[in-house]
Amino acid sequence: MNKIIAFIMCVAFSATVSGQTVKVEDRVKTLEGELKTLKGQLETQNGQIASMQSRLNELADRNAEYKKALDIKQTLNTTDADGYQYSFVSAVGDKATGKLTVTLNLFNPGESREKQMTQAQFTDYAGNAYETYDYRFGNLENVKPTIKSNTSIKIKFFFADVSTDTKRIASLTIKANSSTWGNNDMSFNFRDLPVEWK
Repeated sequence: MNKIIAFIMCVAFSATVSGQTVKVEDRVKTLEGELKTLKGQLETQNGQIASMQSRLNELADRNAEYKKALDIKQTLNTTDADGYQYSFVSAVGDKATGKLTVTLNLFNPGESREKQMTQAQFTDYAGNAYETYDYRFGNLENVKPTIKSNTSIKIKFFFADVSTDTKRIASLTIKANSSTWGNNDMSFNFRDLPVEWK
């Protein structure tokens, strides 16, 4: 009888331990599932934080650009001693090559006459200086076209090996010859111009 009771107790004890083991294994699996879910949520939140930080940096850069655009030192329009009027159109760089194209618009309010550029120089806010003799009136290369009265023409200046860190041109000076081919200084200047890299 004692042997039967002992046997029953062993079977009961074994069933209880086995049942508890199953419950512990289930709980471990549940906790592992919850941990995996929390890790996934954490990775998602880290990605969202990185995205928001990137956006904040972008907005801070844009805000700095707007502040500079409001600076009264900025020059977007100017006139030379011949009376030609110039306006800044764009400064667009190629990230792959470091080439920067500065485009201006020239308006001739006087009689029809020729115009020739000789050189363009600019400095950035880091103190780097660049110069070029390479320019075009529209699609005409390094010539002195006759610009009709009360008409406009685009001028493009091509700079090489420009640092892609350049976000703004501090000062851009264009040297030109007089329409009357005298020795007068026909240079004109722009200040604080935005640069776009593509």
